[in-house]
Amino acid sequence: MELEPSVQLPQVQPAARGDRVARTREAIVSSTLSLAMAGEVAPIVRDIAKLAGVSARTVFQHFADTAELYVAVLGRALGVPAGGADEAPARRPLDERISTAVSSRAGRYEALRPMWTFVQALCRRSSEAADKTTEIYTDNRNEIARSFDHELTALPGEKREHTLNALAVVLAPESWIVLRERLGLTTDQARDEWRFIVKSIFKDGADR
Repeated sequence: MELEPSVQLPQVQPAARGDRVARTREAIVSSTLSLAMAGEVAPIVRDIAKLAGVSARTVFQHFADTAELYVAVLGRALGVPAGGADEAPARRPLDERISTAVSSRAGRYEALRPMWTFVQALCRRSSEAADKTTEIYTDNRNEIARSFDHELTALPGEKREHTLNALAVVLAPESWIVLRERLGLTTDQARDEWRFIVKSIFKDGADR
């Protein structure tokens, strides 16, 4: 009977240890993400560990190698909730739904823009990372189909697919990067360009 208190203690310890493990892993992932956002294409473990306040050995206790860590970071970066923000009811005016779709993606991709080089480099090195980025394009296309279901449904089958694909290409991360970095547009100017192009696509589809 006297041993009961000592027997009960280990039941609490795993949860506490689990919390520490989770906090340490979170610090490592967040630090790597911060370095990637600062423009580091391949953050080194020494810098990651220093920023996270842990040793390099600790980093490798949580991740088998840097590739595994980078994929975890990519998952975090691409995990920005898309959550139906642009799933505007079909009864709302088309212009309003276009503005909603453009604004939600502009915010999402602008947050991703500082580390886009990191994303591209990682996708070339890791099939898992490439699969994660593919999810962006799949989700994007599905969201567009829901947002503009009324207009798309009114088009013949082949034209509907062409229009949906055109919208998915325009409202993709690379398109935002081109407008912001290659053409040097401000965020407001880039959003205006997107709205203009999307409206043109719908007009073209309706006229044909």
